[in-house]
Amino acid sequence: MNITYTEDGQRKDLMFNLSELYHPLTAKPAHTNEFLPCKALQPYIRCFWGPESSFSLEEPQTFATQKEMIIPDTCMDIIWELDEAVGRPEIYFCGINDTPFEIMQENMKSRTTRFAIRFHFWAVQFFADHHLRDVLNVSTDVEHYFSSFRKDLGDLLAVACTMSERIAAAEAYLLRRLEGPHRTNDSLMNAVHLIIKRKGVVTADDLESTSGLSRRQLERLFQEYIGVAPKKTADLVRFQNVWQDLYYSPGRRGRVQDIVFAYQYSHQSHLINNFKKYAGRTPMEALTNAGR
Repeated sequence: MNITYTEDGQRKDLMFNLSELYHPLTAKPAHTNEFLPCKALQPYIRCFWGPESSFSLEEPQTFATQKEMIIPDTCMDIIWELDEAVGRPEIYFCGINDTPFEIMQENMKSRTTRFAIRFHFWAVQFFADHHLRDVLNVSTDVEHYFSSFRKDLGDLLAVACTMSERIAAAEAYLLRRLEGPHRTNDSLMNAVHLIIKRKGVVTADDLESTSGLSRRQLERLFQEYIGVAPKKTADLVRFQNVWQDLYYSPGRRGRVQDIVFAYQYSHQSHLINNFKKYAGRTPMEALTNAGR
């Protein structure tokens, strides 16, 4: 049955439902400083993340060099970073990823503060100023998609000293953005809801029936409002649900065939190869890396 997604109250109910059904994870969920937003923003914002306080002005911090694997979590981020030695903060927008990659955490002797807003993939459309057709695997200046971010929030983040102060400033900014006109499409959101509800295990026919749109129309809408085609969106959501099942249910590690069946992979090798495409590791290697 299709979801009626027309009245404002129904929109809010659906958005809350999406965020309650879906909780994407990073490669090392236990090693991240993530902070939930206020309830009004939880349908849109997966979390805020970064160190809890600015680094000491008297004693700069030093970190050992190490590699960190970034996996597709289906989210998009605005990352604000201030190096005290430089003065002017760098602010960039990271779009949705469909491939894993490693970043090098280099030695840092300067006083650096980082704060980030992590959006659910369906929610960026409510805040961005432009279409999202080019956000796949992109990292770019925030003003390409959020033209007033630096002026409206960046300066406030620079004078905040704690995570709680930065979160308060970010929440006020995001809530103001929600009050204004924003871009969305009801049929698109019906399709997104089906993908989330079925944990990514959907067909093109399922999405057409739920949205009332043709495949070509859905392709266009997904590219414009999310930046990824419906099939790729569903596959990323399926990967994330598999990762959550493995991470939170240790008993399933020895019952891989159950996951093969639940997520409709054709065989065990199909599951492992699909997982490795997104995680950069096999399921068992990913669990070991995450400390599970």
